[in-house]
Amino acid sequence: MNLIKEQWTNCDIVPFLEYLSTFQQTDKETWARKILNTKLKLLVIPTKVIYEIKNQILLGNYISYLDLEIFDHYEAIVIYGGLLTKIPDFHVMVRYLSKYLNVMENWAHCDILSFPIKPHLYQDYLRLSLEYSKDQRPFVRRLSLMILFQMGKDKAVLPVIYERLLELKEEQEYYVIMMAGWLLCECIIQHKAETLSFLISHKELNKKIVNKAIQKCRESRRFTQEEKEELLMLKKNLF
Repeated sequence: MNLIKEQWTNCDIVPFLEYLSTFQQTDKETWARKILNTKLKLLVIPTKVIYEIKNQILLGNYISYLDLEIFDHYEAIVIYGGLLTKIPDFHVMVRYLSKYLNVMENWAHCDILSFPIKPHLYQDYLRLSLEYSKDQRPFVRRLSLMILFQMGKDKAVLPVIYERLLELKEEQEYYVIMMAGWLLCECIIQHKAETLSFLISHKELNKKIVNKAIQKCRESRRFTQEEKEELLMLKKNLF
């Protein structure tokens, strides 16, 4: 199927869905459904194929593709998400992202979103993250933390990250806690002294988040065995 189009129309929807179905792997559905924890229709298309399809659509009028809002199954939503992050205008991108949030049903739909966060857009993304942090939907709250994760190398963003982690003291949703733990782990990796000081000074942090962060650090190859033991001792002292 030709995926590089000057204009996508409603007439393209059925042929496109039929094209996607040619890559279906029914024998792997049970395995994939368990990992993704999804209730959506699942084709189990290889990730490499999904990205190739997305990149082909991107070479044409991909905005007209997005306007069709093809959300028939997990893979179609992944393609939509991968395309919307390529929209160069932040405010236009957010309009499409808002539609995506309504169909974002699992952790993978959240985690595939990779935003081109340039310094001049920091404040826009920080405001977006703050807005999403107050959402009732767990995966939208997870996305609010993932945005911060993608900005985490910049030390200037640390105060915002620390404040957001403190606000999660009562958070109980598993997928939000997991992302918060990974965010805290990344802060330890990128800004060790500042983040360990933060941990020691704020024992009111959500213990599930701290546990997950230290676990991820101890599983990482970016820490020496000695540093992993130090983190374990810190965990004991915190609790």
